[in-house]
Amino acid sequence: MTRISRRVFVSVVVAVLWSVSGCTSSHSDGQGGAVSDSSSPPPAPTARSSPSGGDPPGGAVVQRLTAALPQPDAAQLRTARSVPVEDPYYPDVSNPEVDALHYALGLRWDGETLTGDTRLTFRATTATAEVRLALLDAMQADMVQLDGHVIDYQQSRDTIAMSTGSLDADSTHTLEIVYSGTPHPVPAPSQRVDTTDGLGWNIDPDGSVYTLQEPYGAFTWYPVNDHPSDKALYDAVVSTISRDVAVFNGELLSGVRHADQTTSRWHLDEPAASYLVTLAIGPYRRSVVTTPSGMNISYWVRRDDRDLLPSLQREGSRAFEWLRTHAGRYPFSTLGVVVVGGSSAMETQTLITMSRAAVERPDAVLEHEMAHQWYGDSVTPRNWKGMWLNEGWAMYMQQWYERDSGRPVYAGGMSRWRRLDQPSRRRSGPPADYDRDRFGDVNVYLGPAMMLDAIRSRIGDAAFEKMARAWPAQHQMSTVDRAVFTRWLQRFTGVDLRRLMHRWLDSARTPALPGR
Repeated sequence: MTRISRRVFVSVVVAVLWSVSGCTSSHSDGQGGAVSDSSSPPPAPTARSSPSGGDPPGGAVVQRLTAALPQPDAAQLRTARSVPVEDPYYPDVSNPEVDALHYALGLRWDGETLTGDTRLTFRATTATAEVRLALLDAMQADMVQLDGHVIDYQQSRDTIAMSTGSLDADSTHTLEIVYSGTPHPVPAPSQRVDTTDGLGWNIDPDGSVYTLQEPYGAFTWYPVNDHPSDKALYDAVVSTISRDVAVFNGELLSGVRHADQTTSRWHLDEPAASYLVTLAIGPYRRSVVTTPSGMNISYWVRRDDRDLLPSLQREGSRAFEWLRTHAGRYPFSTLGVVVVGGSSAMETQTLITMSRAAVERPDAVLEHEMAHQWYGDSVTPRNWKGMWLNEGWAMYMQQWYERDSGRPVYAGGMSRWRRLDQPSRRRSGPPADYDRDRFGDVNVYLGPAMMLDAIRSRIGDAAFEKMARAWPAQHQMSTVDRAVFTRWLQRFTGVDLRRLMHRWLDSARTPALPGR
């Protein structure tokens, strides 16, 4: 996530975090992107009773919105196996007994009520008789099935607890949860100005929808194991009762508009943590730019934001090509950008979320969020104590990119960073042990980025550049922690860097910068 805030923060930290200082082809898919008008309606999910023959609780008839979505085969599910852990900071929205493998999300939004059908394929990591997932209390379940049989459940405190009967450790099962309600954002554990609207499902004054959910918030619109240690595959079908288009991670497989309903179907090839999932709904149009190396980048903007496209597309191609050189091969199969409301930006996997405020400064912000595709999305922190692993790398790559682009002097930028880092440590703690109520403060960005610069100074430019490419390449689609990074760093460089890392990550005071 990039820190985007209003006047006070813009005048100080934007200058630091946002640079503290050509496309080969382009085409438009027309109105609504790839959504086409149709004289016949898209296949509609049918209402039916449970396959086991019993009716849902209360005799209600439920809509099965995921009926048309695929079920991955065993080989595909193996790519999403994780080792979930309990978070030391935010344990209430996740469950280490559940390893989510695939979410099939069926969603229908009418501007006020969200009707959802989530089919979750999961692995029980331990023997259990109950499965808990995070789900906003406002989203009331109408039916829950396990492996085709209706089961009992209870909802309270933004948790749905389902009585599964005895499940063996390492056994795989399918849950289906049909629910509906009026989603809303939840407070962020942060003092940042750009999180005052809350986390999760947000609605703009014009009725457009966007989601931002770091460190959590996906549970405001679907039942989920809301933790970075549990990556999963995703398929989604989203319908609106308007001409608005739903934009989601991954590849748009189909889009159909009939009368006042628009339905979009999406597929995400690679496992993603829940905080990296995004959904935007509005009057979107898509344009596609092909970079010099042949990568197609999709840009989704609302009609009123079309003037933002030229600078966004220019910077997107430039940043992508630079990152291919310095971070290595792009780890995913698709890449896009969606422009939303709010005042922040987020590295959502394969579909970067940029607020209009962020697009006002697309160079630094877009490069930062794009760098996260390697450092944070493909290689993800195992818990939120490791946020510095995300932000340190993205911040450092941003500064490196700006130096190579002829923007602020490299060493001068580091000096400015140091002046801001010390007050942040005093306010929010050291990067590796920050105050959990001050999530995402400057301390987890600047100190770790300066640590990487100190490592570069120690091992030399050539070795560091190899390291910057090797780290994401050798840990693709994984979750990592400090111990993994430290051991790998020592093996790769042949240098014991533990004391250097301790000074930068654990100290209450900002260490001195290395001489250059």
